[in-house]
Amino acid sequence: MPFCKRFSFHRGGLLLLTLFLVGCAGSGEKSELLSLLGVDEKIVDNSDQGVEKIYDGLTLLKRGEANYVKEDYTAASEEYQRFLELHPFHRMAAFAQYRLGMSYYKQMNTNDRDPGPMEKAIVAFEKVVKDYPQSLYTGEAEEKLRKLARRQAAHHLYVGRFYYKNGAYPAAIARFQKALSKGESRSITEESLYYLGLSHYHAEHWNEARETFEKLLQEHPETEFSPKAKQVLSHLTDSAAASPQ
Repeated sequence: MPFCKRFSFHRGGLLLLTLFLVGCAGSGEKSELLSLLGVDEKIVDNSDQGVEKIYDGLTLLKRGEANYVKEDYTAASEEYQRFLELHPFHRMAAFAQYRLGMSYYKQMNTNDRDPGPMEKAIVAFEKVVKDYPQSLYTGEAEEKLRKLARRQAAHHLYVGRFYYKNGAYPAAIARFQKALSKGESRSITEESLYYLGLSHYHAEHWNEARETFEKLLQEHPETEFSPKAKQVLSHLTDSAAASPQ
């Protein structure tokens, strides 16, 4: 049986709780914190708004965890955020900051939906890495940030294509450039370069269009967009040659 499952919660509770959570981070969705405190997440009462409860750190964490395991991630994020605002130097702050990020992460949908939760998750995970670099949650936060960078690039590509199809070329250009700035997957890079070139072309940015297509063909010669990119590039070259000197 794994150590984290055999560990029991004795006196000196909060210190041992911290050590436990650091050692068992990411062990599952069921809250180990609530289990160690002897609290059933199904019956945690969020209605108790007595002054001492509103400001108590462990009470806020228990509420956050209870909502998290019940998949009420909006309510969970509110409790974790309140905890961090009231107890920024608490020994459980790194845990709460990571859970805050996960609460936003769990609220994300497909690329065409509201990017708000994704952006909030990025901010929360970046704060884990920046403010708690020695925490064992840092590695998990960094992994989530890598995944979010890919998702963010895909979102920018999606929105860029929408603008392109509707003839909003300056807006499309800005989105494709943002997708490329993430330096993510080859498929996203190839498609972003291709549509960036087309957006410049239709916006009559001839030099930018030529440079973009040349970069696409030089760095990704086997891309599925090569034939079309070569066709447009050839047209640009012929047009330049036919122009009066």
